[in-house]
Amino acid sequence: MNPVLVCPPDFLLAAYRVLGQSLNLHRNAQSAVRLAVPALAGAAALILCPGPGQAQWWTSARSGEVPRGKLPGWIRAALAGEDGAWARTVGSGRWALPGGTDHDGHGAIVRLPSDHLCPGVLVLLRDPDRPVFDEAELALAGRYAEPVGRAVTAALLHRDQVRVADALRAAVRPAPLPSVAGLELASAYRPAREAMHMSGDIVHVEPLAGGGALCIVGDVCGKGVDAAVAGGRLRQSLRILRRLTEQPLDILSVLNDASFDAGSGATQFTTAVVGSMRAAPDGGALLRLAAGGHLPPLVVRQGGRVEPVRIGGMMLGADLPGHFTETVVWLAPGETCVLYTDGVTEAGGPEGPMFGQVRLAGLLAEYAGAPAAVLAERIEQRVADWLNGAEHDDIAVLVVRADPPRGGDER
Repeated sequence: MNPVLVCPPDFLLAAYRVLGQSLNLHRNAQSAVRLAVPALAGAAALILCPGPGQAQWWTSARSGEVPRGKLPGWIRAALAGEDGAWARTVGSGRWALPGGTDHDGHGAIVRLPSDHLCPGVLVLLRDPDRPVFDEAELALAGRYAEPVGRAVTAALLHRDQVRVADALRAAVRPAPLPSVAGLELASAYRPAREAMHMSGDIVHVEPLAGGGALCIVGDVCGKGVDAAVAGGRLRQSLRILRRLTEQPLDILSVLNDASFDAGSGATQFTTAVVGSMRAAPDGGALLRLAAGGHLPPLVVRQGGRVEPVRIGGMMLGADLPGHFTETVVWLAPGETCVLYTDGVTEAGGPEGPMFGQVRLAGLLAEYAGAPAAVLAERIEQRVADWLNGAEHDDIAVLVVRADPPRGGDER
């Protein structure tokens, strides 16, 4: 005679503890099945239907997916709640399980309390020579379904949040920079770590049909999802506005108007530089820059002199109509203009001062004449070294370099 199954007195406490340690659906499902054996049954299976038409299942040794319509009929009936019971016994017989296996015996089937989010059942089967589920054991099985359901719900919600975050990150991630004749373009982009790796900083370049390009480098106030979405709207706006005008000052004024939401009364504050860039026929490049409360771009001249381009202008979202200013910058062949956000200059180590504009200018002078990609990489690396692992604001850099003269020095 086989011994009667005895459930440890601290079984439910252990279940809550184990099932509360992870947000991974597969790991939680495996734990739910393994905890049930042998405390409640000789064999167990967990079946979930997280999506339309599809079911996922776990047993002690295996797991898989199957179309919901191909689940054994008795499990489909329980998932549908046809008898209205949350927990019921199943009599002696040969019970088919997902994955093509079956079990001789009797047991219980329990619906999970996460049923509103994801229909699910826990199957508990015993061998024929084991005692049937009495009323107390069936109640215990129902109580065990509570931590299982909570673990499943938490894991599914976490999975959905991760998917949404991944999709949003992909949508707001800066697009690859286009190729623009006569110019070298490079960028650096590093979101703040505590903001779900989503940045409110903007670095975007749109090529123009007649040659040249429009660019925007900006910093949306705030961090995380809201700032990233607002930055994405600005990039989309630039993509549309390039078909209407190539004038940075006009574009900045339209973007300022769009910062005010008449419906909600909310305002999105942003600092930004909008620029047009075009290579000159005889070498060099002409940049027209309009600014809205943003940090001054830095121009690296031949010989290493660094000049700030003080444009001025008010922050986007501060007033209607907006008041912005514009200036023209001429780059000789091999000269560079660097646009950046305050995540660069305000980067601070764990105990040290901020990186600052003076250090940034010194770095640019050190690498005067370097290719745009090299300079962008050096800025990002030097700031990362300065941070030394500390938390930081969003960081964005755009480097625009006029093609060097043929045969010119390349670092």
